[in-house]
Amino acid sequence: MKENIKDITFDDIFNLYYPRCVLFATKLLGNRWDAEEAVQELFISLWSKGKLKSIDGSVKSYLFKAVFNSCIDVQRKNKIKQRSEVDSPEGQDAIIPFSNPILEEELEKHINDALMQLPEKRRQVFLMSRDEGLSYREIAQRLSVSEKTIETQISRSLKQLRTSLSEYLPGLLF
Repeated sequence: MKENIKDITFDDIFNLYYPRCVLFATKLLGNRWDAEEAVQELFISLWSKGKLKSIDGSVKSYLFKAVFNSCIDVQRKNKIKQRSEVDSPEGQDAIIPFSNPILEEELEKHINDALMQLPEKRRQVFLMSRDEGLSYREIAQRLSVSEKTIETQISRSLKQLRTSLSEYLPGLLF
C-alpha cells in the first residue's frame, strides 16, 4: 500500500479494506447482514464527506476503530428496537436475541471497564448523556455548570474511551 494518503484513491482503500472490515464487523455482531450494512454505511459516509483525505495516521487503524464504533451503534439500535418490540403487545413474540451473546458480553465488559477508568464526575456526565439521553444543556442545568464544561467533559471522555478500547480492537481481528 502506498505510504502517502494523498496518493491513495478511495477505490484502493475500499478494495483493500472492505472485506476485512466486513469480517471484523461480522465477528463483533455475529451477523453478516448487519455487518455488511454497517460497513457499507461507513464507507458511504467516508466517501460522501471526503473524510479519507483528512486521516492522520494509519488508514487501517482509523477504519477498524470506525467499524468498531459502528458496531456498537448497531447493537444499541438493536437493543432499543427490541425494547420497543417488547413494550408493544404485538411485539411480544418478535424478540430476536443478540446472535453472539459471548462476544456481546465480552464487548460490554471491555466498555464497562473503560467507563470505570473515567474520573467519577466525567463518568457521571458521560452516562447522563449516553444512558439517560440528556442534552448538554439539561446536564449542565442538573449539575449547575456551563454547557461548555459538559461539552469538554464529554469530549475528554470519548478521547479516553477511544484510547482505552483501542487496545481491545487489534485482538479481535488479528
